[in-house]
Amino acid sequence: MRIGIMGDGISGLHLALRLQQLGIDATLFGARSPEAVRNGRALNFVVRSGSTRRREALLGVDHWTSPDTLAEARTVVVHGPEPLSFRADPHPAYSVVDFRLYLPALVETYIARGGRHVVTDLTARTAHDAACDHDLVVVAGGRAAGELFPRDPGRSPFDAPQRILCGGLYRGVGEAVPRAIEFHVMPGVGEVLRMPFHCADGRVDVLGLEAVPGGPLEPVCRIPYDADPARFHSAVLDALHRHVPDLRERVDERAFRLNRPTDLVQGGIVPVVRRAWRALTDDTYAFAVGDAWIVNDPITAQGANLGSHCALETAEAIAAGPPYDEAFCRATEERMRPYADSVVRWTADFLRPPSPQLLDIFRAADADPAVGAAFAANFDDPPAMWHSIADPEHTAAFLAGARSRPAAPASSTVAVAATGSQGHSRGQT
Repeated sequence: MRIGIMGDGISGLHLALRLQQLGIDATLFGARSPEAVRNGRALNFVVRSGSTRRREALLGVDHWTSPDTLAEARTVVVHGPEPLSFRADPHPAYSVVDFRLYLPALVETYIARGGRHVVTDLTARTAHDAACDHDLVVVAGGRAAGELFPRDPGRSPFDAPQRILCGGLYRGVGEAVPRAIEFHVMPGVGEVLRMPFHCADGRVDVLGLEAVPGGPLEPVCRIPYDADPARFHSAVLDALHRHVPDLRERVDERAFRLNRPTDLVQGGIVPVVRRAWRALTDDTYAFAVGDAWIVNDPITAQGANLGSHCALETAEAIAAGPPYDEAFCRATEERMRPYADSVVRWTADFLRPPSPQLLDIFRAADADPAVGAAFAANFDDPPAMWHSIADPEHTAAFLAGARSRPAAPASSTVAVAATGSQGHSRGQT
């Protein structure tokens, strides 16, 4: 068996590392060398969940466990006419490491274990060339994704970005809760994210603005940094003052700045689900995983975690043996579909105005920490999350199971204990 893997993001790397463990010959194709990724612009600001960290432990690449690489708490704040707030802490903690550190380290681990890494353009032509000497070409990223796999209109509810994004690594931002991810929701305006992050310069903070297109936050997200850094910083601070004043109060204006000019990501993402496979030759197929298959808006922080999940599912399907034909591609997609569809639907729901059932969960979490804890657990279980918010009946069932149970009154407890003690004494007599 010879497998070609195009794309050395988290999906391609986790797939390559798992196939390597299983003794399957694979070639990993990437667009840049590890050193070029290390020294390049920020790619994204990924939060890796407990399930992804467990997969990393399986792969032997759980390299980041120190406290400054972890987010141990999460707070959710809804601003507006009905302010709500609650904690939804992850267990285990999330890992928050710059992919400019993470991806090169995994590529180098793969190479050190005997793997082949080829730097080349990730185009459809490269995929066709790889089909000549591989039994299956798995596409995990690059231009080849859009060139090979058409959009699946039945599973892609949006045809334009639903948020205009402006995220960066900053200095001078204070925490309300140590090592916490803060998620601020402003209905009709967008979201603001603040979280601790570990990069080459050590501990910094991610500050992400996610603007509803046409809303008051969009112009801020479109301001270029390089032309006038002072104007950019001033506009970000003003946006925090107007929309999340409690966060603005924790910013030290004298120290506030982008960590480096290359630590900023701006733009918009069109969420899309693509067809999962196509024939490259008469007997060799291309199969899509990760961003080549599904591109998610970052609002639910599920892109990398979904990519890792699908990579290991694909590895197990490959390990079951050839032929890697259309039937294999169809069965492997169906194997991943329930988990992936949950992520897609959940993310689409969060991009729309809050549904009544989602607000019901937020209200309950505001009043009862047990609901916040159950909601947090579902972030690492997309099928459970989608089931809990899909309709009012499911939400009611989720809340019924999540709410704290009222403790028995102290007087009743004492009375029962006394009765039990007396009964025991009489029995002995």
